[in-house]
Amino acid sequence: MPQNVPARTHWPRIALLWLCGLAAAMQFSKISLGFDGLLAFYAVTPAQLGWSLSIVGMSGLLFGVTAGLFAHAVGFRRLLLIGLGLGAVLSVLQTLMLPYPLFFITRLFEGVSHLVIIVIAPILITANSAPQHRSITIGLWSTFFGAAFALTSLCAPSIEAHFGVQGMLAAQAMFISVMWLLVWFALKTDGHEQDVHHLPKISTLLRQNIEVYRQFKAILPGLSFMCYTATSVALMTFIPKFAGDDRAWLTHLLPMLSLIGTFSAGWLAQSLIPPFRLLVYSFLGVAVAGVAFFMSVQVGTGVSVVALVLMFLGGLSGGASFALIPYLSHEKLFQVRANGALAQLANVGSTVGPPLFAGAISHFGVQGLVVPLMCFAVLGGCVVMCAERYLHRHAE
Repeated sequence: MPQNVPARTHWPRIALLWLCGLAAAMQFSKISLGFDGLLAFYAVTPAQLGWSLSIVGMSGLLFGVTAGLFAHAVGFRRLLLIGLGLGAVLSVLQTLMLPYPLFFITRLFEGVSHLVIIVIAPILITANSAPQHRSITIGLWSTFFGAAFALTSLCAPSIEAHFGVQGMLAAQAMFISVMWLLVWFALKTDGHEQDVHHLPKISTLLRQNIEVYRQFKAILPGLSFMCYTATSVALMTFIPKFAGDDRAWLTHLLPMLSLIGTFSAGWLAQSLIPPFRLLVYSFLGVAVAGVAFFMSVQVGTGVSVVALVLMFLGGLSGGASFALIPYLSHEKLFQVRANGALAQLANVGSTVGPPLFAGAISHFGVQGLVVPLMCFAVLGGCVVMCAERYLHRHAE
């Protein structure tokens, strides 16, 4: 990745790379919002299908840092095309409604596609952003997950009504295939594709993974983002269950509020509130909103309003975690490592979170949603506060 800093932000490329993130996030949303249809088709238990939702995160959990390290050998654009192409092929296979074991295997390999896209796209976004816009463009990037759920929640009912759950899988397959074509043409001569070098040896990858995790500053954004991803998919999936008659419209608005919160974080971190402070405030807000949600469910009023506030604050914490990367360093190698660690730790959260919340809610009801939520929020706030003090003391 070249070290030159662009004088102007290339907004069309930023938009294209953001759409690639949408295609990656829809690998989650198509299963989450098509859950009932897939459950009926495959006739498996909710727990079994739940693992097909979270298994995509397993590749990121195991190979998050490795994907960033491979980028220097393969080339950033080439690796992004590989990720999009693999995702497109697997998505097309899923439209064939394969037997469940084969469907599950495609979901496992789909995690590789997802990982590559979410590691490489933000690095290219930063490379195409002028310094004064980096927090804003990374803030925009960080909305990809909420935006995918929002868009899917708006389109899924109509698509599923006319074409069934197979139609929804086909729509995502078409979208990620179009993204592959656009990246092939739009980024072909962008100057960010490297010459192919020798692929790193396994021993080198292991050593470099250890080096990344020994650099606390590089893993800090991932630690805070892990506390966000552990709750985000679970909240969008399970909050509507407690909303009563408001469930239908709340299902559509929850991703939108998360999206607004995530995008707002980029603007706030750019000019008003440093990312460290913004993270502490947002995690504290999530904890307070969690208590308010529990109370509103108990008294039977205000549930939807509190849920929307909760999703906004959660989105704010996710966006601030992304904004922390360019705030800590503009050096490309640091950003590759930080994005890889963020992908890895984010997938720890997205893999562990949904089954944890599902089990807790099935046993304890609304308490099973609120208690884990507060634990992750308090953990995130404490990590950020301790990290800020540590880095400040280390800098001195």
